[in-house]
Amino acid sequence: MDMTLIFTVATAATFIVVMLALIGIIIYQRWRIDDQNVFIERFIHQNEEQRKKMRKAGII
Repeated sequence: MDMTLIFTVATAATFIVVMLALIGIIIYQRWRIDDQNVFIERFIHQNEEQRKKMRKAGII
């Protein structure tokens, strides 16, 4: 076989694998950030509820 064809196919395959890996990493990181945002949102909501209770009790 011609060496340029082999080199071209190998380079294309490597490029595709690298791109798929990068896309996978981006999707995974986005999933982790969204998961952390849920916990932060829950914490903020609980904090607001506690402040309301403290205001009603006259602590603040």
